[in-house]
Amino acid sequence: MTWLRKVRTYGVATMVAALGDALRSAEHGLKVIIADGECQLVRQRRVRSEDAAKLARGVRVVRTRYGVDEEICTGDHSCIRLSGCPSLTVKPNPDPLRSDPVTTVIDSCVGCGLCGEVAHAAVLCPSFYRAELIRNPTWWDRMAAALRRRVIGWLDGVAQKAPA
Repeated sequence: MTWLRKVRTYGVATMVAALGDALRSAEHGLKVIIADGECQLVRQRRVRSEDAAKLARGVRVVRTRYGVDEEICTGDHSCIRLSGCPSLTVKPNPDPLRSDPVTTVIDSCVGCGLCGEVAHAAVLCPSFYRAELIRNPTWWDRMAAALRRRVIGWLDGVAQKAPA
């Protein structure tokens, strides 16, 4: 066996490319793709206990979280169909002028990033965002957050003063 590829499980683009290579390869015989990636539920259990120990010691802990901006969500739900993530679900649209339910990410999100990986295929969905939740922030984190708030407040004030 000479055709062998090892691909990160949660890298959708590289996985699709590897499958395409396997199908187009001129080699005959068995082709093997090893999908290498830790189960996210097992990872979540491991990381949760590690983070609890770090928090008890007062160490900075960063957790990646994904979400969907409901004002931008088109309501086509391609993201749900393409990723199959159990953390992606639908909820009623908060906009009274739109009847389509919007996608939302519930608290069971483990931060694997698969939803963001397939967002490009979901009609170029711009509604996905990535956020980092910081616990026990450092002085640098606090200073950066204060600066961001000040800049956003200034931009918001400039936007409100602009003529419509």
